[in-house]
Amino acid sequence: MRPAPPSPQLLAWLQAGLAAQKAGRSAEAESLYRRVLAVDPRNPDALQLLGLAAKAAGRPAEAVELMRRSLAAQPSQPHVHNNLGNLLLDVGRPADALASYDQAVSQNPGYAEAHFNRSKALETLGRPADAEAALRTALRLKPDYGAALTNLGVLLVRLERFAEAEATYRKALSLGSPSPRLLNNLGLALKHQGRQADAVAFYRQALSAAPDLPEVWHNLGNALSGLDRHEEAIEAYRRALSLDPFNRDTHANLNKLLWQLGRHGEVLESYRAAKRAAPDRADVLEMAAEAEAHFGRPEEALADVDRALVLAPDSPAVRHTRGNVLLRQDRPAEALADFERGLAAASDSAALLRGAGEAALAAGDPDKALAYARRLATLAPTDQLAYAQQALALRLKGDAGEAYINDYDRLVGVLDLPPPPGFADMEAFNRDLLAALQTLHTTKHEPIDQTLRHGTQTAETLFGRQGLPPVVGVLQRSLEQAITGWIATLPDDKAHPFLGRKTGGIRISGSWSARLHDQGYHTDHVHPAGWLSACYYAEVPDAVADEKAKQGWIKFGEPNMGPRLRLPWVRAVQPRPGRLVIFPSYVWHGTIPFHGPQHRTTVAFDMVPA
Repeated sequence: MRPAPPSPQLLAWLQAGLAAQKAGRSAEAESLYRRVLAVDPRNPDALQLLGLAAKAAGRPAEAVELMRRSLAAQPSQPHVHNNLGNLLLDVGRPADALASYDQAVSQNPGYAEAHFNRSKALETLGRPADAEAALRTALRLKPDYGAALTNLGVLLVRLERFAEAEATYRKALSLGSPSPRLLNNLGLALKHQGRQADAVAFYRQALSAAPDLPEVWHNLGNALSGLDRHEEAIEAYRRALSLDPFNRDTHANLNKLLWQLGRHGEVLESYRAAKRAAPDRADVLEMAAEAEAHFGRPEEALADVDRALVLAPDSPAVRHTRGNVLLRQDRPAEALADFERGLAAASDSAALLRGAGEAALAAGDPDKALAYARRLATLAPTDQLAYAQQALALRLKGDAGEAYINDYDRLVGVLDLPPPPGFADMEAFNRDLLAALQTLHTTKHEPIDQTLRHGTQTAETLFGRQGLPPVVGVLQRSLEQAITGWIATLPDDKAHPFLGRKTGGIRISGSWSARLHDQGYHTDHVHPAGWLSACYYAEVPDAVADEKAKQGWIKFGEPNMGPRLRLPWVRAVQPRPGRLVIFPSYVWHGTIPFHGPQHRTTVAFDMVPA
C-alpha cells in the first residue's frame, strides 16, 4: 500500500530541498529534508533524498540506512533500489548490491540503468558471462547507451574477444563526439589484434583532445614498441611517467625496452627518480626493489624492500617482493617465511601462493609445496604454475602422480609439417619465412624478463600483426591445422589439468619469434598464461645433428628452481627445419646451449582452448 501523498507544505520543502541539492547547497537541502521527516518520519522521498545527500557528503553508512528506511516505508521504488545498489557497490559489498539491483529490475524490467549497474556488480563478483548478459539487456532497452557500450567493450577485451570489442567501441563512437578514453579503448582492442599502426592513430587522436592522460601515452608507447619505433616508444613512456611518476607498468616497459636496445646505463634511472620523489612511500620502494632484482641488483633490491617493510610491515605486496628477492639470493627458507606472512594477510593471493610453493620446493619441503600448489589450483584453476609445482613436488616425493600430470611421451607432440600450398618444399617455405622474421629482430639484447639467452626476441604479437608478409599467415594456418589434428588424437580425461580443458579447438593467445646465436639457449621455464605451448623451427644450426651432446635440442622435465633443486631432464627432442614441438604449458622446458656461427630461429606461441 502506497503512503498518502505529502501535504502541500511537505511537497514544497521537498522541492526546495531538491533545488538546493542540485545547486550544490547541500547543508540547506539536508535541513529541508530533515524538516519533512520531523513531520513525517516515514516519508520515502525525504529519506532517499537525504540518503543521496549523505552519500555526496561522504557518509555512506548513513546513506545506506536512509535508503533502507525509505524502502521499508515504500518497497516499490526501483530507483531507490538502484541507488542503494550503487552505494553498496561503492563500499565493497557487491553481493548485497546485486540483490538491490535485482529488486530494481524485478519491479521495472525496462530499467536500463539498473541492468547496467547490475553488470558492474556481476563483474566484480567474477561472473563475466552474466555481466555481459546484463549489459546486452541494457543495450536492448537503450541501444544508444554509450556507457553500456563502453563497459561491454572493456569486458570483451578482458575476455580476449577483441574483434567484438572493436565493433562495440566503433558503435559507441558512432553515437557522437568521441571521448578520449573511448578512443584509447578502441586503440587497445586494435592493438590486441596485432593492428598496432591503427591503434597508434586512435591513441594520437585521443591525445590531441586530452594530452594529459598518462594511460594513453603508456598505450601509445606499447604500440610504437610493437612497431619497432623504439625512440618514439621511449618518448611516449617518459611522457606517461611525467604525468604519472609511479606507474609500475610504465616503468617496467620503459626499462625493458632500454635493456633490449643496449642502453644499459639508462636502465633503472626512472626508478631512482621515483625514489627521490617519494623516499618514504613503501609502494615506490617495493616497485623499485622488484625491478632492481630483475636487472641483477639483488643487494640494492633487498635494501629498498627492507626500507619498504619498515614503512608497511603488513603489506602483502612488500612481503611478496621481499620473498622473490630472497629467492634470487638462494635464501628459500627466509623467502618462504615472507610469503607465508603475506598469506596471513592475503590468503587468496595467487602471487603469494606461487611464491610460497616455489620457496618450499627450493627449501626441500615438497609436502608443503604440494599443499600450496593445490591451494593455488583451487583458487586459479588455469594457472599453469600450480600444476608445474604440483608435478615437481610429486616427483620429489617419488609419487607416480607426476607421470600422470606430465606424461612426456603422450603429451609432448612432435610433428614434421608438410609444405603449405603454393610451396614446392619446406626449404622454400622456410626461406620466405626467415626473410620475414629477420626484419623483426631489431634489438641488440634479449628481453630481461624472458628466458632467452644470447639472442633476440620479437616484441608484441607475431600472428595477426599488420604489415607482415603473407607467409606468416600461411604459417599460422598450417600450425593451427596440425595442432587441431594432434589434439583430436588425445584421450578425454576431465580430471587431468591439461586434458580436462580440451574443447577440440584452439585460439593462439601469444606469439613471438626467437633467434639464438652462438652459445644461445633458453633457461628452463613454464608458460604461466598458456594451456598448450609450441615451437616451430624455421632454421637450426648444424650443431643439432650431434645426437650425443644434443646441442640446441629442446628438453623437458628439468626445473629451474635454484641451485638446491637439481633434477635431470626427462625427454629431449631434436630440432629440424619444419618441425613443430607441442607440449602442455605447465611442463618445464628449456634449450641445451649450442656452439657455432649459425642461428637457431623459431616461432613460439601459446594457445588456450576455444
